[in-house]
Amino acid sequence: MNTTSQISGALRSAFERPTRGVVGLVDDLLRVCQEQSLQLDWQTDRCRVRSLTDGSEEVLDRPLRKSVFRAILARVAALCNERKPNSVSPYGGQGELLVSTDPPAIFRVAFANTTDEQKLELLPAPACLVIKQ
Repeated sequence: MNTTSQISGALRSAFERPTRGVVGLVDDLLRVCQEQSLQLDWQTDRCRVRSLTDGSEEVLDRPLRKSVFRAILARVAALCNERKPNSVSPYGGQGELLVSTDPPAIFRVAFANTTDEQKLELLPAPACLVIKQ
């Protein structure tokens, strides 16, 4: 099983059995993505997961409501704005967010959250950026 398959399996599990609402889904998503840069987008009731590291791609086989994916993107925007106020719009942008894990992790994100396009890129920042913060 390749890394993208393992990650999409973990994401599938998080999406199928959310326990803490949208906040929990985003926490699970960020935990899964700490090792690899990913792009997620919503198309035709499915979430497509693409590795930005090796180019592999998978489609999660369980339907995901557009409203849920858009809520995930809105949560990402809120996290970016916690780190740097007004750095992104709820409808998209590029920014950074901090995850309070041990050790803390920073992600660079780019996303679109409009009626026509829903996508998210998550890139773990190098460890040296976390230490300097």
